[in-house]
Amino acid sequence: MAASGPVPPEPAQKKRHPWHWIVPCVLLLLVAVGLAIWAFGLQSDLDDERAHSAQVEQQAQQTQDDVEAVSDQVDDLSQSVDTAADELTQSTDEAAKNAEAALTDVQTAIDSLSDRANAARDKLGKALEDAKAEAEAD
Repeated sequence: MAASGPVPPEPAQKKRHPWHWIVPCVLLLLVAVGLAIWAFGLQSDLDDERAHSAQVEQQAQQTQDDVEAVSDQVDDLSQSVDTAADELTQSTDEAAKNAEAALTDVQTAIDSLSDRANAARDKLGKALEDAKAEAEAD
């Protein structure tokens, strides 16, 4: 039979503080907070870069629009120059024809004046001969 008697006291367990859990948890919490701050900083930088990229894209689009406007103006100007050159060529051709006609008219007038001058000279010569003949006859 078992004797029931006083139960000997168990040796007292040493109470340990949970520092071996608290320190790693605090360090883990600090690392998590640091990573969160770093992530928010990266997100802010990313937002800034996106805003900058949008601004650069807008400037590029504006520059493209300006280039297209200048290109259209150059095309219009080129077309105007071509039209003016064609009109000038036509005007030059007409002017050349008009000049040829004027030269022909002038040449005709000169020939006519030359014929009239020759006729007047012949008449004057004949009138002089007639005057001499009359003067000798008197």
